[in-house]
Amino acid sequence: MMKKTTFAFAALAALAFSGTAAAQVCAGFPIRDGQGSLSALANFPSGFDQYGVEGAYNFTGPLAINGGFIYSTANGEHLNTFRAGAALDISTMMATMLPGLSICPNVRADFTSQDGTDVVEVPIGLGLGATLPLGDQSMTLTPYVIPALVWSHFNDDTLGSDSETNFGIRGGADLNFDRFFLGGTVEWVNVEGSDAVFGVRAGIKF
Repeated sequence: MMKKTTFAFAALAALAFSGTAAAQVCAGFPIRDGQGSLSALANFPSGFDQYGVEGAYNFTGPLAINGGFIYSTANGEHLNTFRAGAALDISTMMATMLPGLSICPNVRADFTSQDGTDVVEVPIGLGLGATLPLGDQSMTLTPYVIPALVWSHFNDDTLGSDSETNFGIRGGADLNFDRFFLGGTVEWVNVEGSDAVFGVRAGIKF
């Protein structure tokens, strides 16, 4: 699994270097300045299912924000996760060294709570992405990859609290048809016994 995941990210990085930059592709959202997006998603971690929605808005300038909600279910149990994030596009500053890339430091926070147990997960990373034209001007492929340090905090009313920091990586690629897009995602955190989580999503830009 790890070899396949490493190969996938290497392939995405190679594609990114051959394309042209697009604002906030580096954060995983294929939207330009002054544009927003809304999408539905489904992830497939081992042993349970996840469904959710996410939205993003790219302000005129370097800042973009995003948020979402994920519902997880297994064997009659369920969890609700709320998500918020932000990214700062520095592509113009790095254009001479890394031409054609969308580059942005970004941060995301996921909060999950159930029956006296709270979990907060905060990946802080540097995203790389690009826009690859596919013949027609209205169709593009936008791959991205985001290596990150992932800070996690666990708090339980009975067991107490604990924090840890691990390396993580997420990425994906979206196929864009003018204002519509669909694609796949993958995310992995270097925790013992952890497998990569694959997902799909589809959305609209406005």
